[in-house]
Amino acid sequence: MKLMSNLYDYRDYDKNLNLKVSFGLWLVILYLLRPYILMISTIRMGPGAGTVKGVDGLKQIIYPDDFSLTLGILATLPALLFVIAWTRRTPTAGGFVRNVWRNGVLMLSIAVLLNIVIIFVPILTGVISRIHMLGWLQIILSLIVLAYLLFSQRVKDTFADFPAEEKKSTGT
Repeated sequence: MKLMSNLYDYRDYDKNLNLKVSFGLWLVILYLLRPYILMISTIRMGPGAGTVKGVDGLKQIIYPDDFSLTLGILATLPALLFVIAWTRRTPTAGGFVRNVWRNGVLMLSIAVLLNIVIIFVPILTGVISRIHMLGWLQIILSLIVLAYLLFSQRVKDTFADFPAEEKKSTGT
């Protein structure tokens, strides 16, 4: 039987006695998933449908071209893997899910670093000549997110915690 740590409140544990994903880590995931959120919120429904001008304008500031948005979506794949692993975080989870979970800090850190690099892609491709203020804000937020991922004991403990594999009965 697995015992809970005294570092966290009993409400911080799930039914398998593993640390739940903290509010701060969910904010990190939402931050990383912003390309998907922007993409979905700018979808126009049907022929002749109007645009969502405010959201479309924000998308143009954050991702000045479709190539940058595509890179942003690809760079966020580790965050999607995290969500998939989180939904499958059970004693019956396979090796792939356990490996994704165990390497969560590394994968999310790589996603954050890729998101920083993507901010500079439009300059390198000549689409824009300077980084917009929102780009600098993204860099600062990304560095804060990266520090949180690397230095938060709660994040480390969450990714170190996974339900023990169920022992298969011999059927005798």
